[in-house]
Amino acid sequence: MTSANGRGTREAGKATRRALLSAATEVFAEHGETASIAQICQRAGAYPNQVTYYFGSKEQLFVEVACAAVLRAGRHAEDAAASATTVREYTTTLVKSLLGPQARNVELFTTAMLLVSRRADLRDSISDTLRTLHERGEEALMRTLVRTGWQLRAEIGVEAKAFWSAIFGLIVQKAATGPDFDDNLEDAVAVIFTNLQIPEQVLDRTLAGGLDTPLTSFVATRPAG
Repeated sequence: MTSANGRGTREAGKATRRALLSAATEVFAEHGETASIAQICQRAGAYPNQVTYYFGSKEQLFVEVACAAVLRAGRHAEDAAASATTVREYTTTLVKSLLGPQARNVELFTTAMLLVSRRADLRDSISDTLRTLHERGEEALMRTLVRTGWQLRAEIGVEAKAFWSAIFGLIVQKAATGPDFDDNLEDAVAVIFTNLQIPEQVLDRTLAGGLDTPLTSFVATRPAG
């Protein structure tokens, strides 16, 4: 039988881990991967050896924060676009959210991907996160593009990967160019439209049935004429 002291120790450990993760999320958002363990621990009221104990290293902590951040960005973008009535409005809102308010969260993930290129032991976290993003992207495309009757140029999974690849590329460009990028946000949206090869006549087509139409009701056939 587990003692009350043992349960208390485990709960305290969980609380410390949550505090470190929360502090790291804030500090990495402010300073990027160059943030120090000391900065994180000061914010969390913890000690450096606790970062090693609960996360293994600062790099592992950064990757965990970055993976959660990009998934959060995706959810926020989908929520922002939920009331869209046309493909153009939906896609534009989605892209502007990811390249605007959620850009920092996406940027953390692009940085984590570059970091993992030097840390093979951290690749599983990145791969799992990408898989989740692509699966959500497939569902989003199914709920929006396919219902218009437009036939996708490739399998829907490929289209979802193409969307996120374009977003990641634009985020890197945004990080490199700073304020100048925001002045050309419309161009960035156009890049996504071009990358997905969405016909002009599809962009302004109404998303009939609303965004909660069952997936089984969609038919991926090109409109007649």
